[in-house]
Amino acid sequence: MSVRPANFSDINPIVAIILDGHRRSHYALGSCEVDVKEAKRVLVQAIQRHGSHNLGGTWVMVCETDGRITGFILGTLSRVGLFGDKLFATDLFWLVSEDVAPTDPVRLMKSLVGWAEANPHCIEVKCGTQAVIGDPKKAGRVLEHLGMVPYGEIYRKEITR
Repeated sequence: MSVRPANFSDINPIVAIILDGHRRSHYALGSCEVDVKEAKRVLVQAIQRHGSHNLGGTWVMVCETDGRITGFILGTLSRVGLFGDKLFATDLFWLVSEDVAPTDPVRLMKSLVGWAEANPHCIEVKCGTQAVIGDPKKAGRVLEHLGMVPYGEIYRKEITR
């Protein structure tokens, strides 16, 4: 088990985790597919900006077991309140395979929180949980364990056409 910065050779295994996550989600019913080309483009850009402390900076970490990628986190820095003069960190993706080591999801999130805390321009970390894959309350307990408190809720309405 290890958590480390992602590199370009990790892109295909990360995309495989995204595809597997999609398969386990409600989107697998056909309402939305993964654009693999776009996923790879975003991952290349994010890996290039990994560790930056400026607006749009990213944090891309993977966890691996026996040399196989079993999860990743992709975070970014945005302006507080869209127009604020300080930044907040958030996760865009925090996704693991079904056979991930039990402590690795927490270690991925801890790495993002540590990146945010080390940035003098970042004043908060905001992470949400969704029911896209599995129980969002389980992820919420992880976030609370890391010192975060509930800040709102996410509601969803599917538009059928």
